[in-house]
This record gives sequence, structure tokens and C-alpha cells, in this order.
Amino acid sequence: MTPAEVRALFPACRRYAYLNAAASSPLATPVANAAIAHLRDTEENGDIAFLTWLTLKEEVRRKLAKFLGAHDDEVAFLPSTSMGMHVAAHVLLQHGVNEVLTMEQEFPSTTLPLLHQGLLLNVVKPRADGRYPTEDFEAALTPKTRAVAVSAVQYQSGFRVDLAALGQLCKQRRLIFVVNAAQAAGQMPIDVHALGIDMLAATSHKWMMAGYGTGFFVAQRKWHTAGWLPFAGWLSTSVEQRWRSFPSSLATPTAQGFTAQGAAFQNSASALEAGGGPYSTLYAFEAALELLNAVGPKNILEHNLSLQALLRAELRRRRFLPNTPDEPEYGSGICVVGVEGDPQAIVTALRNHGLVCTPRGGGIRLSTHVFNDASDIERAMAAFDALPVRPLL
Repeated sequence: MTPAEVRALFPACRRYAYLNAAASSPLATPVANAAIAHLRDTEENGDIAFLTWLTLKEEVRRKLAKFLGAHDDEVAFLPSTSMGMHVAAHVLLQHGVNEVLTMEQEFPSTTLPLLHQGLLLNVVKPRADGRYPTEDFEAALTPKTRAVAVSAVQYQSGFRVDLAALGQLCKQRRLIFVVNAAQAAGQMPIDVHALGIDMLAATSHKWMMAGYGTGFFVAQRKWHTAGWLPFAGWLSTSVEQRWRSFPSSLATPTAQGFTAQGAAFQNSASALEAGGGPYSTLYAFEAALELLNAVGPKNILEHNLSLQALLRAELRRRRFLPNTPDEPEYGSGICVVGVEGDPQAIVTALRNHGLVCTPRGGGIRLSTHVFNDASDIERAMAAFDALPVRPLL
């Protein structure tokens, strides 16, 4: 599919210049229909098809694993990016990590789970132009640093981290590499094995275009060690033991019955899906994955960079200054510019002119995705001019 063909599936694009995928993408009609069809089925038939839902989940897992360059048993569906980062923090502690290197402009989904677990965060500041070069990460390492945890794309600026270079640095220094891909998965290629990513967490509602409700987490097989699960439930065991109260427990007879200790859990990331899940959103997730694969992550990134070049040129012509360089090697589908006045009030006013965007990074964030085209840039700039929005100089 071409981006134009994808765009035709998004009704919101007929109403707005929707430059807000970094917050949340609207739903394409086939994605919404997939979730609605499942809800209609439960309305009419209850959970008669429950085993089919479990089969569907495994099929979506297989597709997502391929999309991310992972093995099927390395992928888990969790409620959010934050939950995935909590699992990562637990694994880090299990392996004796006390100090983690991260970035100053990180979204709290990266930092708060690590801080909650008592980890010390060594923080790298951006350069004056908004860049985070790999050599700055290397210079910030201390003898106690055992892991690096970063977002692939920074939500406050759109700066795209050189994951390949950072992954190589982690390999050389024997560091665990954890990536928050919430602002990256769906708008650029990600291959966890090729990039040396040990653990990755992301969500469905941003660039994955699948709506709210389906976070996902990847942990390479080498981290599936004894005790790595921070929680477990009835779906954490093997299929053969799924209905057993005490799967492979050490049992000792007592006068009244027996005592049980320990349990056998499946050695895969799916064990993190401890209980029932939001199956309607998994149907939506599968439909969204089909759209993303139909275009291809590499083509989506090229499309975004092309739109961003046009957007940044128009903004600079109006004297707005993006907070990261324009060079495509640093870029993503995000641009943030400072504005004169209250960003939230300006964003609200812009919506009345048909432009959907978000206040972030001390200014206004404009994000482009596969469902956007040049007409959205024209409409956005017309809204800027009509209000008018003035640059912060």
C-alpha cells in the first residue's frame, strides 16, 4: 500500500490536519471494525469463542515478533509501556544492576519504573542543538554503570537515537540495553537482535495506530532465567498445566491435606500475561499491523522524514526554531517549536482551526505519520497564520 491508500482509511484525516501521532493516532476504519466485530460477537455469544481468542493472540504475537526482529517466545502483551519498563527494572535488579545510564528528556515511562525499584539513574544532558551523540553516552559511563535505558525517539523533541551505535557500545562494555520504543515502533524499522536490544517496551496507541489498550514487551531469551517473572497467574504456566491449582509444586502431605511450594512456569515472555487480557484490542492490533506491514517501516520513515522536511521549512520560513537539527539522520516524525504564549491555550485554539497537535517540550509538538500528507502541512500552517501563532525568539 502507499501512504495515500492508507490515508483514505482514516476518517479523522477528512476532518482535521491530524499531526498528533506522537500522542495518539486516530483509528483506521478496518482497525476500528476489527475491535467492533469482536465486541459484537461477545454481545451476541458471550465468550463461546474464548479459545479462538487465545489462538488469535498467538498469531498476533507471531506477527509482532517478526515486525520487531524477535522470536515469538520473546514477546509479551502488557497493558502499557510503563508495565514493560517495570519488568525490565525487575530483571536489571535480578542481575545485580544498581546504576543505569539514561537521558534528561526521557518520558516518565522510562525513568519512574527504574526509580521505583531503587535504581540509580546517571543522566545525560542534550547538547545545545538538542542532540545526544553516542560519544556523550560513552563519556557518561562510570565503573558502576551496568545498563543503558533510553527512548529510541525523544517525545519532547523527536530526536532519534542512533540505536545501532548505542547497541554496539553496550555490547563492547557488556551493558544491558533497554529501549522504550513508544515513540519509535510503527514509524521506523526496529530489529531487536540486529540492534542488540536486550529488552524493549512500547504501546499500541501512538505510531502503531491500534488504539489504546495493548502495550508490548520484548525480552531476549537469555533473560528468561529462574525467577525473572515479577508476577504470575493462571496463564503463566504451560498449556498442559493451565487449569492446575498447583502446577508442579513441591507437595508435602499433612494431616488435613498437603502443603505446596513453588510452581512451574513457562519459560517465555508470554508468561507475563498472567491472566485474561483486552482481546478486542488485540483484534485491532492485528489489523493495524497489517496496515503498517503493507507500507513497510522503512517506507514509513522515509515518508515521515519527507513530510518533516516540508514542515520544518515552512516553520523556519515563519521564524520558528525546531529544538533539534533538521538533518534526517537525527529526525523522526516529530517536530517541536517554541511559541509565544501558553502552548496549551494555543493548541486548543488551533483545534478550532482544524489542526490537532500537542503542547510538549515547552512549545508545540507537530507529528507526521503515514496517514498524513502535504495538505496537512498546508492546513497546519494556515492555522498558524490565521490565529496567529508567533515564534518564541
